[in-house]
Amino acid sequence: MSTSTLKSYFQLVKFRLTSTVAATSAFGYMLGCQLNNRDHWKDAFEWPVFWAVLIGGMLVVFASNGLNQIIEKGNDSKMSRTATRPIVEERISLSQARIFSWVSGLLGLLLLALFTPFATMWLSMLSLILYVFVYTPMKKVNSLAVMVGAIPGALPPLIGYTAAVGRIDEPGMMLFLVQFFWQFPHFWAIAWMLHDDYQKAGYWLLPSSGGRDKRSAYQILTYTVLLILVSMMPIYYGLSDVKALSMILPVGAFVLYRAWKLFVSLAVPEARKLMFASLLFTPVVFLAYIIF
Repeated sequence: MSTSTLKSYFQLVKFRLTSTVAATSAFGYMLGCQLNNRDHWKDAFEWPVFWAVLIGGMLVVFASNGLNQIIEKGNDSKMSRTATRPIVEERISLSQARIFSWVSGLLGLLLLALFTPFATMWLSMLSLILYVFVYTPMKKVNSLAVMVGAIPGALPPLIGYTAAVGRIDEPGMMLFLVQFFWQFPHFWAIAWMLHDDYQKAGYWLLPSSGGRDKRSAYQILTYTVLLILVSMMPIYYGLSDVKALSMILPVGAFVLYRAWKLFVSLAVPEARKLMFASLLFTPVVFLAYIIF
C-alpha cells in the first residue's frame, strides 16, 4: 500500500479523532479498575482486556467514521471543510470504503466480544448504530441531532469502564454524563465557526434558529455550567477523591470564561478559543480522577 493510499484511509477513519476517542475508553477502563480495587487497582488491570478495549474500540470508530463519509458524500462535496475527503475526491471508491468500514466494525466487535464483558460489546455496537443510522441522517432535519450525536460520543468512557467492572452502574453513568455534556460547548463552538459552511449542505447544528445569536451563545454558556457541575459527580460516587477538584475547577473555570467571552462578543474568533479550551477539559478531568 502506497503512502498516499494509507493517508487516504487515515482521513477516511479520522485517525486523530479516533485516537482521542480511544483514549477516553482507556481512561474509563483504568477508572473501572481503580473502583474495583482502589488500594491495588493495578492488580485488577488486565492487558488483554485493555488492548481489546483500545484496539476493538478504534476499529468500531473506524467503521462509524467511514460509513458516515459514505452516507454524506454528496453533502461533503458542498462544504469547503470536507470537499477534500478521500471519498469525495474518489481516492477511495465507495465499494472499497464500504468493505473496509464493515470489516473494521465487525472485527472490532468480535475482539470486544472475545475479551470483554457483553455490556462492553453491546455499548460499542449501540454507539455505531446511533452515530451512523440516527445522528448522520438527522443532521439535515433538526439541530437536535447534536443531542443525539452526543450519545455515541459519550459512550467510550462508559465502554472502557464496563470492560473493567462488567456492568453499567451509577459511577459509569457519571463518566458517560461528563463526556456527554462536554460535547455541547465543544461541538457548538465548532458549529459556530463553520456555520456558513454547514449551511451549504443544509446542516443546522447551532441550537438557535437564529444561528450565531445570543440564544445560541446562552445555551453554550448554560451547558458549560452543567458540564462543570456534572464533572464533580464522579467524586460523589467514589471514582475519585475530593482532591480532584484542585484540577477540575481551574480547567472548568477556564472553559467557562471562554464560553462567557463568546456570549458577550458573538465573535467567531472567540468560538475558536472556546473550542481549543474545551479540548483541555476532558484530559485534565479524567487525569484528575485517576491521580486522586
